[in-house]
Amino acid sequence: MSLEQPAQDALALLLGPLTPEQFFAEFYERKFYRNASKSDQAAALLSLDRVDEILSDSELPASSISMAKSGSSIPETEFTFPNGVVDRGSVLDNFRDGCTLILPQMHLADGTLYNFCLALERQFGARTQTNVYLTPPGETGFGVHYDDHDVFVIQISGAKEWEIYGDRDGLPFKGESFRKDHDDTGELKETFVLNPGECLYVPRGTAHRAPNHGDEPSLHITVGILVQTWAEFMLEAVAEASLRVPEMRHSLPRDMFFEGGEVRARHAQTFRDLVDELAAKASFDATLAAFSGNFVSGQGPRLRGALLSLAQGVGPDDRLIVRDHILFNFEPVSAGDGDVEQEIVLSGGRIPMSGALAEQLRTKIAAGSMCKSEFSISDADELNDVIDSLVAYGLLLRADAPVR
Repeated sequence: MSLEQPAQDALALLLGPLTPEQFFAEFYERKFYRNASKSDQAAALLSLDRVDEILSDSELPASSISMAKSGSSIPETEFTFPNGVVDRGSVLDNFRDGCTLILPQMHLADGTLYNFCLALERQFGARTQTNVYLTPPGETGFGVHYDDHDVFVIQISGAKEWEIYGDRDGLPFKGESFRKDHDDTGELKETFVLNPGECLYVPRGTAHRAPNHGDEPSLHITVGILVQTWAEFMLEAVAEASLRVPEMRHSLPRDMFFEGGEVRARHAQTFRDLVDELAAKASFDATLAAFSGNFVSGQGPRLRGALLSLAQGVGPDDRLIVRDHILFNFEPVSAGDGDVEQEIVLSGGRIPMSGALAEQLRTKIAAGSMCKSEFSISDADELNDVIDSLVAYGLLLRADAPVR
């Protein structure tokens, strides 16, 4: 798969014959969906050989590996040295003994998976991540449980027998993890085998279990969709609006927790009054701007090829392409002399520029490519600085760079 996987292609890889419109209308946050059409491209996202390479050749802090067996996590002390460094031999010995090997946040160590996650983020308007699971034959890592975030499962090699149980009453909030001795999983609804190249969507709150199937180790990727909820949006709206409601900054009354009757009624009325004022002053646009800015600036960068482009230098007629999965926003900023300038917000940085340059840059980003010589800007130093910075932060890439 190309490192520059278009977002729509990444989602299509997961959905198969189902269109994105059908998925979001019928399945998203509602019910599981099994894509039984085999995709060689999906199976090629990872390999057992790549996992072996990372395990043997990469620097591995303890947080980069976990293990589980028969529904229980294995203590880190079982596969780390006393100083906390991963004992690779113990990891493999535990795997030989039936433990599932888990590589959390694998996309941070593998460029293909990282780009695949970035390509999905615009489709879902949410952060994404990958965890990789390698389960020995005849074993299962976890018992019946549900997750607090939606997941796509991509079977890479071997097979898993999936068991789908009931749904939690209401979607769980982030952090509302499954409690084995407390939460009801419901009755077993469906079982099926997921084979290499097949994908599965499981919404948060849907209980499931997935033991290994067959005589080979099972390797699969779980792509987590880390959504933000309306509850989080409303909390931000209250925080933003409270800046314009001075009474919100007053301390709670000293007798609120101890008095009833008329005192309690008076505090209840103050509460209702503040709710009404917040409702009147809360701004959807201001809250959206805060959420959008945090989402864009918090996206991980895609910098493969940036160093090569900068090392070669970007001349006036060198063609630059726009990486299609990088999130960005143009936002107005007030200059010291009262003029309104613009800045482009993207992962890790904010790059200021004149309004004239911003207007032309918007157009050329929309077109998908540009050369410095195509701009009509009198300040050559500003143009060079902004364009080179956009290469450094990963939005632009030389068209002739040996990376895609």
